[in-house]
Amino acid sequence: MARVKKRYVLLGVILVLIIIAYFTAGYFLGNLPIASDLFGTNKPRDLGAVVSIENAYSGLDALGHPLTLDELEAIAQNPDSFRPVKTSITDDEIASLLSTADLPIKLVQVRFGPGGRAEISGMLNVKEMQQLLSRLGVPNDAIATAMDYLSNIDWTTFYIDGALEIKNNRVSLDIDKIELGRISLPGGLKDQITDNIGSIEYYIEDTLGDMGYNIRSLSFSEGKASLDLDRPLGSMEPWIGFVR
Repeated sequence: MARVKKRYVLLGVILVLIIIAYFTAGYFLGNLPIASDLFGTNKPRDLGAVVSIENAYSGLDALGHPLTLDELEAIAQNPDSFRPVKTSITDDEIASLLSTADLPIKLVQVRFGPGGRAEISGMLNVKEMQQLLSRLGVPNDAIATAMDYLSNIDWTTFYIDGALEIKNNRVSLDIDKIELGRISLPGGLKDQITDNIGSIEYYIEDTLGDMGYNIRSLSFSEGKASLDLDRPLGSMEPWIGFVR
C-alpha cells in the first residue's frame, strides 16, 4: 500500500509540473489506450520532443543509474556511490522516460525554456486523475466540476505550462495554464488550484523528504533540467529492468 501511495504522489508532481521525470521510469512497450474524440482530438500537443528508446537510456545514463550488470554490482558493493547526483538531463530524455513509463500517462512531451519555464503534454488516465486530485486534497466540488467535463471518457489529452524550481528542498511552483482535451480548465477550478499553490508546494516538499530525497537544487533552462541532490538507494528499483 505504501508503494502505491508513493506512485500517486509522483503522478501528482507531474500534474503540477515536470519533476516526475527524474523520479519515475518504467518498462518499454506498454499498452497505448486511445483518447475519446469527444474533445475533437486524440493527440496531445506537440512540443517538439524527440521520443526514443535511445533517449530514454541516455537519460538514465545521465542520472547515473546502472545500465549493465557490472555497474549494478559496483553499486551493491558501495551503495553510497549511488546516492549523490549532480547532472543535467535534456527535455528529449525526460520525454522519452515518461512516454515509456508504467504510469497512467502516455505520449508525453516536455519542453524547457528560459527563466525556469516548462511545458508538458500527453495523455492522462481520467479515473486515476480523479483519485489523484482527491489525494492532493482538492475540494470535492472542484473535482466534481472537472469530472463533469470528462465523465464519458477513459483517457484525455492534457497540457500544463508553468515554472518549477527547488532550492534546499523548498519548492517554488507557478502554473500559468492547464488544459484537458485542449480545453482550458474552468476559471473557478484553476483559481482553486492557484489559491492552493502553497499547500501543493508543501505537500511536494514533505513527500520528497519522507521518501529520502535531499534536493539542493533543481531548475530548468533552455532544453534541459539541472539537478543536484541526494537520493535513496530504493529509487533505483524502477530502473532495474533497463539493466542489459
